[in-house]
Amino acid sequence: MVGMKPIILGILVAWIACPLQAADLQLKAGVAKADITPSAFGPMYGYNNRKCGPANGTHDPLFAKALVLSIGDSRLAIVTLDLGNIVSENLRRDVAAKLGIPVLLLAASHSHSTPSYLPQDGKPAEPSPYQAEMEKKVFDAVERASSSMFPARLGIGRASLQLGYNRLLLRDDGRARALFDNLERIPYGPVDPEFVLLRVEDSGGAPRALLVHYACHAVVLGPTSCLYSADYPGAMMAKVESAIPGVQCMFVQGGAGDINPLFEGRTGKEDDDMAIMQKMGETLGDEVIRRVQDIQPAAPVRYPIQYESETLKFADRWDKDKSVEVGITTVLINREIAIAAVPGEPMHRFQTYWKQHADVSYPLFYGYTYSAEGVWPGYIPDIRSAAYGGYGADVTTHIEVGAGETIMQHHLIHLYSMLGMWRDKPGQP
Repeated sequence: MVGMKPIILGILVAWIACPLQAADLQLKAGVAKADITPSAFGPMYGYNNRKCGPANGTHDPLFAKALVLSIGDSRLAIVTLDLGNIVSENLRRDVAAKLGIPVLLLAASHSHSTPSYLPQDGKPAEPSPYQAEMEKKVFDAVERASSSMFPARLGIGRASLQLGYNRLLLRDDGRARALFDNLERIPYGPVDPEFVLLRVEDSGGAPRALLVHYACHAVVLGPTSCLYSADYPGAMMAKVESAIPGVQCMFVQGGAGDINPLFEGRTGKEDDDMAIMQKMGETLGDEVIRRVQDIQPAAPVRYPIQYESETLKFADRWDKDKSVEVGITTVLINREIAIAAVPGEPMHRFQTYWKQHADVSYPLFYGYTYSAEGVWPGYIPDIRSAAYGGYGADVTTHIEVGAGETIMQHHLIHLYSMLGMWRDKPGQP
């Protein structure tokens, strides 16, 4: 590692010991969305072997969906985007300075049927025309959400459905290589099949937002598809919104760096491939709708939203003269929900690590999520995967080995700091 240069961007409230407060606090929420489908066709994200060049149409619109939460003076914005990746210092700066929201989580679904607008290093010197267009729409959505806040309650549920497989398979030579086409739908593991539902309802009990958190690459549509599409997350969200009137369904990608969908549209026939994509999305959507009834109310709100952001500097794995800066944010909501936000494509073991080591009721791992300074770091493999190799593990990754584990350790340090666990002297023997 070249060096760690932490930049603490802010903590909404610092708690030491954190005694219970006598009275509940008021949670407020606001929701809004914007259509971010490009106004002109351009290059598409992902798939170096895509033969069709620029997009030639739109199958389903791409959206940015904003949720703003406030508890007292503390505020948080979560924006889910039907994009392959996202880096935007402009949005982070403007949302903080103009809207008074100091922490912004920009969560990309990682659909490969979306516009490509960032250069290879993940951070443009000047925004592309599409990025400028998209940023304006996203800011507007966050502004509308923040100006239409309502008294709210949270509910949380968990369920499992394996719709993905681990594409890094060990081969006879003792090394791993990716299996991209699994048309037999063999559920190779390991994977994390759990999805988490975070519901926001108004004081009358009407659901206003439902965040679906799941870890699986949004690549049902393959390299022959030339239409803009949100892929299976878009089909899932549309299914849920049609079944639950008035709700804004949002998709948050997890640790999907090594997880591909079991449903794959690889026929080369547009209608057939779209039908397969629709099937996967609606399969997840049906299970979400079924499990909504199992959502339990969150604990009474007694603590403001807390967060810590940091930028970590790592060496390039292959070129030691280069470095990779990764911005991370740890969010704690009511000492019950802990979000670890990581940009780039982290592998699923980081998600399971966070669940195992974050000592709160609901540890959520937000992969593909930009929240602080730095670049889009690409694939972030765990040490074991980096050792065995394969796509995203040693091919097409450039961050140093062990970076992901360091990132997760810093998330845990931040979490236990916000929980008031670190003392300035040793405790009792």
